[in-house]
Amino acid sequence: MKLSSLIDRYDVFFIDLWGVTHNGQKLFSGALKAYENIKAAGKSSFILSNAPRMPDAAIQRLNQMGLSRDLYCDLYTSGYECHNHLKDRPDTFYQSLGTRLYHMGPERDRNLFDTLDYTPVHNIRDADFLLVTGTDTWNRTLESYQDDLDQALKRGLPLVCSNPDKRVLYGDQLVLCSGAIAARYQEMGGQMRKHGKPDPATYGSLHNQVQNLLGKDVHKDRLLMIGDSLATDIRGANAYGIDSLMVLTGLHGSELLPHFSSNAEQFSEALDKLVVDYGSKPTYVAERLAW
Repeated sequence: MKLSSLIDRYDVFFIDLWGVTHNGQKLFSGALKAYENIKAAGKSSFILSNAPRMPDAAIQRLNQMGLSRDLYCDLYTSGYECHNHLKDRPDTFYQSLGTRLYHMGPERDRNLFDTLDYTPVHNIRDADFLLVTGTDTWNRTLESYQDDLDQALKRGLPLVCSNPDKRVLYGDQLVLCSGAIAARYQEMGGQMRKHGKPDPATYGSLHNQVQNLLGKDVHKDRLLMIGDSLATDIRGANAYGIDSLMVLTGLHGSELLPHFSSNAEQFSEALDKLVVDYGSKPTYVAERLAW
């Protein structure tokens, strides 16, 4: 399944970053041509990512990789959504957070809060809440965060997660993401709020943004989500009521790619098992993002 066979069916394409457009280090083969041809066909690409940072930082990284800003209409990140909630405090959860935050994540994610009225602290005992954006190194394990989570739970601290992804491919390595840390804390009994896919409200926010930017109504049946994760991209598309294309360059590639071209029956069986395990189903499946 290639985009060229779907281009007349849809007007707007929501496209994921990690595992679809790039692997954290470089663009996937065929991705650049896909973006170029979507634009050439008079259709619109909007990037929808669980990147735990502001859009400007993600755009800058894409420029470095060779995907220029003129090839997509806009970029929406879970980090941007999280930033807005920290800034506006729209509900009782955020209104009760306090102002002293303990950041669990790399320095590059500080743009989520460094312009806001919060005080970063260096010890959990001084914090009002935890903000988890990711791991500070790619080789961190979930167990290495257990002491911090135990301390936070003992103090009853709420946790804000800016990226619900639990794992992501960095190069050819599967690495830990902040969603796994947040999920562990919730399993321990901690209070947690997360932002981004698969929340259908995230899809709705981007849909509204799309219609405002394009200056016209875009019906759901003319939207297609392109992602690599059944847990986030595809589940969110299912929940929002739009079609989806799952590519195999990301999280499920090791389970599905060996059978994709060689054995249709085994591929179907493997996909059906994952669909049951994750409770979400793509409309289409493709080997990669390609025209």
